[in-house]
Amino acid sequence: MMELSNLNIISFLLIFFIGLPHGSFDGAVASLVGFNTRIQFIKFLILYIFLFLVVISFWLLFPILSLFIFIIMTIIHFGFCDWTNFKIKKYKFPVSFAYGMTIIFGIIFFNEEQSFIIFEYLTSNNIYYYKQFLIIPYFLTTLSLLYFIYLSFYEKKLRIGILEILFLLLVFYIFEPLLSFAIYFCFFHTYKHLKHLINNIYLHISNKTFVLYSTLIFTIISWIGGAVVILFLTQNFNLYESIIKVIFIGLAALTLPHMILVDLVYRKRFN
Repeated sequence: MMELSNLNIISFLLIFFIGLPHGSFDGAVASLVGFNTRIQFIKFLILYIFLFLVVISFWLLFPILSLFIFIIMTIIHFGFCDWTNFKIKKYKFPVSFAYGMTIIFGIIFFNEEQSFIIFEYLTSNNIYYYKQFLIIPYFLTTLSLLYFIYLSFYEKKLRIGILEILFLLLVFYIFEPLLSFAIYFCFFHTYKHLKHLINNIYLHISNKTFVLYSTLIFTIISWIGGAVVILFLTQNFNLYESIIKVIFIGLAALTLPHMILVDLVYRKRFN
């Protein structure tokens, strides 16, 4: 069992106050892609909340399957965001795959024991059975990185990515999994996503007040909601386990509607 250390507290605060609010811009994203009227925006909110609740319900019923799906979704979402940051029109899938796999399985590789304690909190003891199969994603990650290096000989923009990946692997080696995830999620993924989004908001949305207030409202709701759920969970779990459940199950529930909106709709129009 793991206890809530000072580094874990820092990780939680980073994710809660820096990483989580980047999804609060989804109201602005919805407006960018066509949910402009009040009725359209209400429909967007209803669908968003519905998908959020579906993920929570599915996780409670099928925790291990949900964890695997969440890992796959995270690889795709992180990878697409990092590929977009290079501002190139080719190599989308190999670059996205290399980044996404490196982030997730880089953290796990350097922190297997601690990572599986987190997975146990999110699922059950049965999760340890799957530890023996990690050689497969490790092998695929290595191949994807080698191919990424190969592509960098032909695309100069990718060369900075090699330095970035090496730096991230060093971070994953030094720090425990929760802080490693927080560093990437808050200072790499969130920064890249908001940089791309804010540029388009400035160019295409005239009502900047709507963007500000919708983002603040969604952020405050997520903060309050997260705090309330943590307090509820501490009645049956320790504080660290309660925080882990809120962070990752909550992120999973937010990631599905966020991915649909950002990766399937927004990126097609503003990539």
